[in-house]
Amino acid sequence: MRRLALLAVASALALAVAACGGGEEQTPEPVGTPQTSVTIRALRGIRFDLRQMTVAAGQPITVTMDNQDTGVPHDFVVWRDRTMRERIAGTEQCNGPCQETVVVPPLPEGRYFFNCTIHPTEMRGDYIVR
Repeated sequence: MRRLALLAVASALALAVAACGGGEEQTPEPVGTPQTSVTIRALRGIRFDLRQMTVAAGQPITVTMDNQDTGVPHDFVVWRDRTMRERIAGTEQCNGPCQETVVVPPLPEGRYFFNCTIHPTEMRGDYIVR
């Protein structure tokens, strides 16, 4: 009986690890029609309403960061990749409620990264150009 219980626990643990991808962050597939204008909202609880945005390749992209998080500063920055060594474009920081707009220069197709530099691990996502 004890062996059966141990086997059941081990099986459940193996399924949980497989379902979670072994702890690695999964990259979502691009979703939606490429846009040339996007609004991203900074919401209460230190989060963006979008974890991914799909934009048009080879065109300037207007991004409006709508900070709805009253009294909390946020910004929106696009980076070449997750290392955050090469900043492409970004808004100014502002204390909510407020809005800031940035025009991201035309980029070739690829996967880039965005975040709030004030809350870089909580507020982040994929900037997909296609």
